[in-house]
Amino acid sequence: MKEISLISTPAESHFHRAIKLFLYKYIYEKNNAIIERSLEKYYGNRIADIYFKCKNGQEIIIEIQNSNISVREIILRSKDYNEKGIYVLWILHGEGNCVGSHKYPIDSKEIRVSLAESFLHKMYGGRVYYVNLDITKDKASLSNLFALHFSKPLNKKKRGLYKTRYKSYLFRDSNFTKIFDWNIFCTEFSGFKIARFYDKNIKSILKKRIFTYYNIKKHKFHKDKKLYKAILKHFKKKYGLYMILNAIIEQINENKIEFHYKIARDIQKKLF
Repeated sequence: MKEISLISTPAESHFHRAIKLFLYKYIYEKNNAIIERSLEKYYGNRIADIYFKCKNGQEIIIEIQNSNISVREIILRSKDYNEKGIYVLWILHGEGNCVGSHKYPIDSKEIRVSLAESFLHKMYGGRVYYVNLDITKDKASLSNLFALHFSKPLNKKKRGLYKTRYKSYLFRDSNFTKIFDWNIFCTEFSGFKIARFYDKNIKSILKKRIFTYYNIKKHKFHKDKKLYKAILKHFKKKYGLYMILNAIIEQINENKIEFHYKIARDIQKKLF
């Protein structure tokens, strides 16, 4: 991707400006469905970072967030656009002040997640979108566009809300998934009109993989305990224990897999 200058206006950080220009360019170029676009579209007292209109009449606003933002402000902005029939796509700067700790396209354990990140994770059905920049001197190029899925750490002592003088945050394990293309689709979820990419939900992927592994291996392991331990060992490195246990107990409750009641009880204790 070509580099751009990091010169910015007084009201806009160079990070915010660079990300906005890159996304404005590349999302439009990779989406044949987009017929209109605009930077800084005005809606009364609000200025949308990027505006797209599609052939089917759907309108999309992209909100790029670099600075710290409250959950209340995310809700207010999203509802303001939604009331006009516009779908919203929030993308965070992974190294900006809006995040609890810097975010990269890697699996991580017990990282800091801001309350804004946690809310967007629910709003977008188990994902938050991020982008980072490669910066050399006064030039920048787009580095990564990726999604992260958060899950609680298995350590119950790390599941609470932590506060510093200026910020509140949560500890979460994270799993990343690649965004393979720039196509966007519009849907409704959690009471919001959202626009998002075609990435798959990490937890749904894990559940399918556990179901497949369970059915392949259940005849090899004659005892539930051995099969249970084999599942944990097989998926632990990628997904972390909390998400695996959560996926197992959900499939037990859905009658998709079967384990001895003592194993289910042990999982419940660890989760809750």
